Order: sequence, then structure tokens, then C-alpha cells
Amino acid sequence: MEIKIALAGNPNCGKTTLFNALTGANQFVGNWPGVTVEKKEGRLKGEKDVIITDLPGIYSLSPYTMEEVVARNVLIDQRPDALLNIIDATNLERNLYLTTQLAELGIPMVVALNMMDVVRKNGDRIDAAKLSNHLGVPVIEISALKGDGVMEAAQRAVQMARSGKKTIPQHRFAGSIEHALAHIEEVVLHDMPEEQQRWFAVKIFERDEQLIEKLNIPKDKLAHIEQDIKACETEMDDDSQSIITSARYTYIASIIDGCVKKSNRGMSTSDKIDRVLTNRILGLPIFAAIMTLVYYIAISTVGTALTDWTNDVFVGEWILPAAQSFFEGIGCADWLTGLIVDGVISGVGAVLGFVPQMLVLFLELCILEDCGYMARIAFIMDRVFRRFGLSGKSFIPMLVGTGCGVPGVMASRTIEQERDRRMTIMTTTFIPCGAKMPIVGLMAGAIFGGAWWVAPSAYFVGIAAIIISGIILKKTKPFAGEPAPFVMELPAYHVPTVKNVLRGTWERGWSFIKKAGTIITL
Repeated sequence: MEIKIALAGNPNCGKTTLFNALTGANQFVGNWPGVTVEKKEGRLKGEKDVIITDLPGIYSLSPYTMEEVVARNVLIDQRPDALLNIIDATNLERNLYLTTQLAELGIPMVVALNMMDVVRKNGDRIDAAKLSNHLGVPVIEISALKGDGVMEAAQRAVQMARSGKKTIPQHRFAGSIEHALAHIEEVVLHDMPEEQQRWFAVKIFERDEQLIEKLNIPKDKLAHIEQDIKACETEMDDDSQSIITSARYTYIASIIDGCVKKSNRGMSTSDKIDRVLTNRILGLPIFAAIMTLVYYIAISTVGTALTDWTNDVFVGEWILPAAQSFFEGIGCADWLTGLIVDGVISGVGAVLGFVPQMLVLFLELCILEDCGYMARIAFIMDRVFRRFGLSGKSFIPMLVGTGCGVPGVMASRTIEQERDRRMTIMTTTFIPCGAKMPIVGLMAGAIFGGAWWVAPSAYFVGIAAIIISGIILKKTKPFAGEPAPFVMELPAYHVPTVKNVLRGTWERGWSFIKKAGTIITL
């Protein structure tokens, strides 16, 4: 019998890194929110009957974003056998907000305290045993990046799934709220399994329209429980959602007070770096300088040297003469030999010549992503894009689009407002992707004598085209209005890991080879 374990956690908590470590799946790891839009599955190493599902990164189980809708549907409709809740230990307060909601689902759960190596490095301490007592679930310390404790956490989740021990939420709300929740359970949810009633009752109390519609609650029963909800709102002088949110954070604060000891440190290294890299004046020039350097290395120096060797030596001196000799040796007709050698093989060789440049480019971009700088670029570009009707969040799909336009367009699903999402989809295609770079390279060689500045210019021309398109589209009725506010978590800077960088380079490089080697050659 298969056991299904779902990985749930906030964006940038290390969830996808943990998924790759547990399953060996070649899934791209990045530093921007929403790297996983659809759920991904893989088998746990050494366990053929254990399926690990990587849910989208979410902050809550309220259906405000597409990621939250996908994750919530999996959890309440499919109900995995166990939950592995990954928490960023450097930011417990924000992460535990989701944990308190997951506990109410009644699914067997294990909490994985990720980035504990960073916590110790910062001089902070977290008492995992006390945290476990407060939450009522096992708590395991891990470092997904280094692989510490990851299998222990997974095996504990498997044990919880096999035991069938349901999670009992330890948190209790104020008396009037608990009275209203008990009344909701009695009136509406009495036919539902007891361990599931708590979460549904809280959501009904919050007036979750999607859930109420899904449960098809009769109007007379809704009117009956509405009296209790309004009584709580009157007593606490707040709306039902804010009452629940405030109560959760009060509970979380009490947990942190008893489990966490912070060192008296000043500004972190990341904060000091950000004072320069995200500076209002210096941010854009530094970004332009970095991207110019990236393309200079990839197109003009290292990449060009490798490309010249591939074209002149590997293809020109080894492959073509060998192929010519082979076909002449077997008595192949001259016209057919010319077609295969000068046409097919030379055409493939021309595309192959761009591979070294693309690999160097993708390697550099992956290093920037893995160290945390790419997330800052979206923040920096928000200042520019907002003036032309786009949000900084639009830059994330454009960033993904540098590797391939298709996942770039798909990444736009993380944008909440529909008009902003449509504008992003329409403008993302202006960014040069892996399939377009050979064309840029051909133009650079044929028209500009191989000048190194052509490639970075194509990148900045693409951004200019996006800005101009944004100005034009915002003057039309379907796209009029202010873009949504841009809020984004900036992950701490860290040294890129070789494994993640090479995996990302391979993913993008292989995608380029498949597309350039088929579509462009044909």
C-alpha cells in the first residue's frame, strides 16, 4: 500500500531543496516565491511505496493565491497520509502561522526545522523539544541545503503515516470563539470525521466563501451560526478573519517566548549587503553592471573561447572530416554525402557551437539565483516597472524566461491580479531566451563582427520593449489601473552550492539543446 506524504511550507523555506534531497528529483531550485506552482511528486529514496508530494509554497490555507488554492485542494480533498511541514527556523513567527492551520486538518504531521545551521551561526537557540510539546507533533532539526537530518524527518513522517495518529491542535481560542466553533461543528459538521471538523469550523467562522459554497450549507443553518459569529465580532470589536489571525499570532508569540533565545546581534551580513545592492541610487547601475559582466564573460571571453574550439576543432577538424571519410568509404553518392555532411551535420554543428556560451551564461545566472541576488533584482525593478504599469513581481517570470519562454509564461500564474498577469504574459516574450540567443549570436557575428556588447544589448532592448509595451497597454481599458502592491520576501545571502548550480545549469542547458537542436536546425 502506497503512503503519500505532502511537503508543505512557506515560499523560500527550503521545501523544494528538501524534495530534491529526498527523491533525487531534478527539479529546479530558485530563490523566488512560487518556484513550484503545480504539485510535484517523487518516490522517497529507499522506499518504493512512499510518494512525496511537493506542494506550492504558501503562507496560509486561505484561497488568496493560486498556490494556496492548489495546496488547499490537495490537503482537504486528497488528504495525504502525513504532512511534513518545513519551517524556516530563522523566521519562526511567520512560518508557524501556517503550522497552526495545518495542525487543525487532523492529518498526522511532522515539523522539520530547516536552516538550523544558520540559526546556530547567528548565535540563536531553539529548543526543539519544547516546541514539539507546544505543537503536539514531532519536531526534527534539519538543514536541507547540507542534507543534515533530512532522511530522519522523512522517516519520522513515514512512521506517523503508518501509525495513523491524527494531529490534535493544541491551540485553543478565547471562550466566545470556542463556543462559536463548537456550535458550527454541531450544526453543520456533525457528519464529518471528528479530526477534520476543527479546520472546517474555523474556516466557516472566517466566512470562507469557497468552502461554504463547497459544503453547500443550507441558508437557515448559515443564518443560525452567523449569530454566533456576529456576537464574537461585537464582543471583540473586529471582523472574524482578523480575530482568528490575531489569536494565532498571540499563540505563536507565547510559543516563541518559551522556545527561542535570540542573541543580541546588530545588522546581519545580508542586511549590510542589501544597503548597497538595493540602494535607491546604486541598485539599478549595479544590476546593469552585473548583467553586462555576465554576458561579457559568457559571450566574449570564456564562452567564446569554448565556442571557437567547438566550431573549429571539435566540429571542423574532427566531426566533419570523419563523417566525410565514412560516407565516401561506403560509396555513398556525392550529392547525398554533401547533403548529410554539409547540410545536416554542419547545421547541427552550428547550433552545437552555441552550447558552450549558453552553458556559461546559465551557470552564471544560476550562481546569481542560488546566492540570493536574483530576488533583489525583482525588488529593484519594481521601482522602474511600477512607473510603466507593471509590478516588480512581473520581473520573476521574465527572469525565468531567460532560460525558456514557456516556463516564464507559466510562472506568471503567481501574480494575483488578472490584468497584471495578462500584461506579464504578453511582455515576457520580449526577453531573450535560450532559443533566441543563437539568433542573437548569428547577428553579432554576421553584422557586428562578433562584438561582445550585442548580447547584453539584446537583453536591455528586451526590457525597453517591455516598458514601452507596458505604457501602451496601460492606456487601453482592459489594462488600466494601478498595479498590485509588490511584497516579496528577500532570502538571506548564502554561498551557492555546487549541486544546485550544476542542476540548474543542466536543466536550462538541456532545454536549450533540445529546442535549438530541433526547431532552429529544422
